[in-house]
Amino acid sequence: MNKRFVAGLVCLAALMFSACSKPAGSYEVEVISPQRTSAPAPNSNSSATATPTPKPQAGYLVGPFQEFEIVGSLADYSAPTQTQLENRDQLAFFKQDGKTGVIDLNGTIVIPAEKDVHWCPVCGITNADESEIYDAKGQVVGSGGHGLADTEVVFDPNRKGLYVADMGVFQPWTDGVVNTLEPVVAQVATLTDTTKDNSQWKGYSFLEEDHPVLLGETQGYMLFNPDGTLLSKQVFQAVERASTGLFAVQQQDVWGYLNQATGEMLVEPVYLAARPFWGDRAAVKTETGWGYISLAGSEKTTMTFLDAATASSDGKAWVKTQDGWGVILLADYKPG
Repeated sequence: MNKRFVAGLVCLAALMFSACSKPAGSYEVEVISPQRTSAPAPNSNSSATATPTPKPQAGYLVGPFQEFEIVGSLADYSAPTQTQLENRDQLAFFKQDGKTGVIDLNGTIVIPAEKDVHWCPVCGITNADESEIYDAKGQVVGSGGHGLADTEVVFDPNRKGLYVADMGVFQPWTDGVVNTLEPVVAQVATLTDTTKDNSQWKGYSFLEEDHPVLLGETQGYMLFNPDGTLLSKQVFQAVERASTGLFAVQQQDVWGYLNQATGEMLVEPVYLAARPFWGDRAAVKTETGWGYISLAGSEKTTMTFLDAATASSDGKAWVKTQDGWGVILLADYKPG
């Protein structure tokens, strides 16, 4: 077995889940203002000096704001192996002036956008050059430097094998190069023999360095158990981690949710886009707009938002209307 495999691969499972597809964009529909069944009181815990605006509009717990865009909830990521980062469902990445910061559900900017942070599966929230790691309060608790993983896991339908790139050499998954307890997301692509003189050769080899191969275009994604056996025979357009026990999967341009223990579809693919489940709620996009569904696939809110982030454990979420991004209580937006 090839022993050169770098230590960064210990976080491979978390990295693969986030790399398989890009977040869906906003769904543009006409929304005058959110309708609600009760009016919340302003959040007394929010600091007027630390929030973009001190008083929420009717229909919101916080906001709405037009000066920034919510990128996504930190609940969309697995707990980082180094810092754990508790209560990450209360935090979200926001984009302002081309840079990324962190804001909480009270509207408090925890980390200013000028820090231009991103997510690391090992250390959690880290700045642009990974010289700082932040906790849930925005305090610097260490330095990072793990970089971005470029490891690839490939299922070759011609060779009928699952392989992982170790320093550019594709090794059989069963060789135990990667140790993970999580299901594996693999791109479906062919490994074709070639020569090092081929101008299209990108440096990949098969089993040993003197066996050059071409990595073909991705044909989709398949799911495998940690031991390398098939979890599902289906080839998906895209796969994203949805929560412990679930994957969000795309087939024929629509999204649903798959049980990672059985490989069976829990919620049939009918949605234009799908966010991760957190608890028993997930944000999905329908023909009329964004809203929230249950694990059974039933609509739990109105489905008319322009965009929506993953909801927190206490039922709050960032949603977007024509007024901008604001925080709502899901229970106040029951479907009509």
